[in-house]
Amino acid sequence: MERTEIGPSTAAATATWLAIGLLGILILVSGATLFPISESLAVENPEFAHLQAPLLALALAVGLCGETLLVATAILVGYIRQDRIFGHTAARMVNLLILTVVLATILTASTLAFIPGPPALAIVIVVSVLVGITLTLVLIVLRSLLQRTALMRAELDEVV
Repeated sequence: MERTEIGPSTAAATATWLAIGLLGILILVSGATLFPISESLAVENPEFAHLQAPLLALALAVGLCGETLLVATAILVGYIRQDRIFGHTAARMVNLLILTVVLATILTASTLAFIPGPPALAIVIVVSVLVGITLTLVLIVLRSLLQRTALMRAELDEVV
């Protein structure tokens, strides 16, 4: 019996890895530019200079969360290509995705304590937190679907 490929094509997987790599570079470049930008903002607004270090640390931590999400996604794409998506390591990667999104959401929410700026900025942060909560819920649903599918596949493998 000939086996058909269910996962993404090689072109789709390559495009996914390329996009993940480009996003990773973007996050690294953004992180590197945060230092001079935060310094110039602290000079222009000396009354908020004491917020430079905590906000910079939060921004870098959220960027690190983004990098973690990209790496975990790349690993999951590899698991799909290798037909290992139904294993325990894939479930751990999805758990890592969930925990990373929760951490990034908490970090984003914590910036509200530091933001003395305009209400529009607070609205952007609140919307970002809501997006993080929504993404977490979607990932939890997808994790349960992955677990259910893995059980169904194991049962099917026993039958065949």
